[in-house]
Amino acid sequence: MNSFEYLFSLFAFLAFVLAILLFLKKKGDRYANRLLGIYVLLFGYNVFYNALYWSGKLFTVDFINVLFTNMLVWVLYGPVLYLYVRRLIEGSRVSIKDVVHFIPSALILMNHSQVHLMPPETKMELFQNGTIVFSFYYFTPHLSKFIIALMLVYFTLIWVRIRKSNVGLNQETWLKWVAFSYLGYVFSFTSYFILNAFGILQPAHDYMIGAAMVFFISMLAYFGFVQPEVFEGLSMSKVVPVIKYKTTGLTKDFSMELKNELQQFMRDEKPYLNSEYRLDDLAEKLNISRHHCSQVINEHFDTNFFNFINQYRIEEAKKMLKKNNSANVSDVMFACGFNNRVSFYNAFKKFTGTTPKSFLSGDNKESA
Repeated sequence: MNSFEYLFSLFAFLAFVLAILLFLKKKGDRYANRLLGIYVLLFGYNVFYNALYWSGKLFTVDFINVLFTNMLVWVLYGPVLYLYVRRLIEGSRVSIKDVVHFIPSALILMNHSQVHLMPPETKMELFQNGTIVFSFYYFTPHLSKFIIALMLVYFTLIWVRIRKSNVGLNQETWLKWVAFSYLGYVFSFTSYFILNAFGILQPAHDYMIGAAMVFFISMLAYFGFVQPEVFEGLSMSKVVPVIKYKTTGLTKDFSMELKNELQQFMRDEKPYLNSEYRLDDLAEKLNISRHHCSQVINEHFDTNFFNFINQYRIEEAKKMLKKNNSANVSDVMFACGFNNRVSFYNAFKKFTGTTPKSFLSGDNKESA
């Protein structure tokens, strides 16, 4: 191994450690942390595989058993990142329906199953005479095109979900970074096959593409550690100094004026009672852009739009429950602006530390 290959091997090891730390991290959304940990682990394995390939160690008896396993990693990036983004936006877990996202990886595993089940000595013999590499069955010439197309499909799915979400400015910034860091990797990945197809791929190009991969996963991993704080109100401008709200054109005085107008509007009009009320609706009422509306909420209330609205809804629910001890929880849920039981119970627990029924019976006190 040369110095570059050792360096990449070191990064792969650090990625493995980072993945473990994300799995063990208790702060923030632990489920999301674990999904991000899997994503980082996949990248770490990919870098390790590349280091083996560049050094030639991949084609030795000790490591040839991992031959072609990198293809599984390529098709898993998109699904894992998609599930991670969905978790951050919706709070949903992986369900049986999500098995569809892993069909491509299952097909690739089946396609190479005969190779994976071979003894290493047999693989070495087939590799030395070229059979294992150039067989159409084991390495179809169009497989790379399919994988690139699949990656672009998942970027599109992720981007559409982000665009349709009504999260705050900090969350939107984070999610966009996640999406574009993945797109950057896809472009790096694609460039490798383009250069290879034209016969101009050099080791230096390969190292540069590997370095791009390291950059994107390093930045994503860094933000992955601060992400829980971002989602709990820490401004992205404190996480990334180059992000400045002052560049948005919203002055401090105007921002304070909007804050006061917003508070009065929420008190007088109670728009949160409408379960379909969205960030765009609030921005239109204040006669500002969606971005500026999210910024005002983020800067002055240390939260995102959904939490901001839900806080008012829960306060309204508490008033209803205190006023009528025999109130039907479902009726209160709809009356205060929620349209499903899961969201209502989760929000109630978050802002009061107890459940609606316990609050109604007086069995528990609100958390401080």
